[in-house]
Amino acid sequence: MSDDVLGRIAGWCRADPKLTFLEEGPAVEVAGEPPRRLDLAVAEEEVLLSHRLTLTDTGEDALPEALALANQRGSLLRGTAEMDNGRLVVNLEYPIYMDGLSRQNFLLATQELAGAADAVAALGAAAPAEAAEPKVMMEPAAAPVEKPADTIEMPAAPPEPAAAAFVPTHEVPPGGMSAWANPDPSLQPIARLEARVQLRVDERRGAWARVTGSNGWTGWVDDRRLAPVGSAPAATPAAATPAAATPAAAPAYTPAPAYTTAPMAVTSPQPAVFSPTHQVPAGGLPAWGSPDPSAAPIAELAARVQLRVDETRGDWARVTGSNGWTGWVDARRLAPLGRTGGGAAMALGPLALRPLPLLGAIALIVATFLSWMKALQAFGTGSVNGWDIGLPILWNITNPGDQPRIGLILLIVGIVALAAAFLPKGGRALAGVTGLLGLIIGGLYVIQVIRFWGQAPINAGAGDVLSNAVGIGPWVAIGGAVLLLVGALLPERRS
Repeated sequence: MSDDVLGRIAGWCRADPKLTFLEEGPAVEVAGEPPRRLDLAVAEEEVLLSHRLTLTDTGEDALPEALALANQRGSLLRGTAEMDNGRLVVNLEYPIYMDGLSRQNFLLATQELAGAADAVAALGAAAPAEAAEPKVMMEPAAAPVEKPADTIEMPAAPPEPAAAAFVPTHEVPPGGMSAWANPDPSLQPIARLEARVQLRVDERRGAWARVTGSNGWTGWVDDRRLAPVGSAPAATPAAATPAAATPAAAPAYTPAPAYTTAPMAVTSPQPAVFSPTHQVPAGGLPAWGSPDPSAAPIAELAARVQLRVDETRGDWARVTGSNGWTGWVDARRLAPLGRTGGGAAMALGPLALRPLPLLGAIALIVATFLSWMKALQAFGTGSVNGWDIGLPILWNITNPGDQPRIGLILLIVGIVALAAAFLPKGGRALAGVTGLLGLIIGGLYVIQVIRFWGQAPINAGAGDVLSNAVGIGPWVAIGGAVLLLVGALLPERRS
């Protein structure tokens, strides 16, 4: 039974980038600064997670606070604390009973125990049992979606050379926090930072702080929630920073719809215009700090985020976002900008370009200036265009009026159809409405002309009327209307 339980726990850890299963122990390592090793013990009725901390530079006055942190009301967390040769020794335990052992309960237990260990460690200088390299874990503002580790087949490639020395000043508080591209709470957050991720504060504006991660990522966060790292000095106050501006409102997250264009805005003037070449496919895309599939992803990019490919290494691509963020992704999954199929919409900055509705709108406008009625030798009349024919002819052939003109109405419909070809939202519906109007105008006109000449003294047949009386204008209008309707019915597949 013990092997079966450990096998399940190992599988849960493989599916979560923040957890690593250690067979030697056994134990679970929780990513963070520093990482926390949680020892595992499997009994008949429970799985026990435990962690031991030894704190220096603390006195007996820290004992009550450590006990309070280790034995919180409403939690299964329990612990003991005692002084040993001037050091504070704290043992934390978290039981998970077999009848409630599930992936969700196990993940909650590891995060609660690791969080309690971090809180206790803040009481003094901790003496960790093992050293580990810092890891930066970031994920997008949208709610995280757990994915099996084997769903993404990544190419093997050598890791990037080590970056320049990074000196963090603060870290993300327990529970994580959102990050923005600009100090503007009305914008959509661009990332969700994991707890204990270390950051460097580069600038402050009121309640905002511009921070940089160890991988070069930069963004704006709520300065009031940042926790200083150890005894690291705080960043220069806003009053002494030349770039500081008028204090901005505190960040407040407001849920917003999914991105329809690139969500990463420029945080500072760029040396050159950002020209994206690709964008993230539907479902999002993980990103790495280096082309190394054995490392944990540093971010999960949202669908349709536009990127610029700066370098490729086999199946890897180093990409840059509009805010300067850079990372490595699977180049095979990137979608080139402008790729589309059928009447689908193509990205055009904040707009959407629908080729078929665009052609249909142009056809409607051009049709107004073409011939709608050709000359008949029997009557000696000249050809006329849509601006010479009154709209009432569509329902009254015996005494048609001359106002308003078909050309004017069709021109208005064509202009509205042009808007349908570019609107990112509601464009398909508008294309369908204008296409239907164009089809009604062109179709009714042809039917009415056939009826009129069929009742005339010359008693022309329908074939004669279509070839000798009906000009090219109504046919172009009908063709444009069909293009609009097809473009409205085709499903959009944004690249």
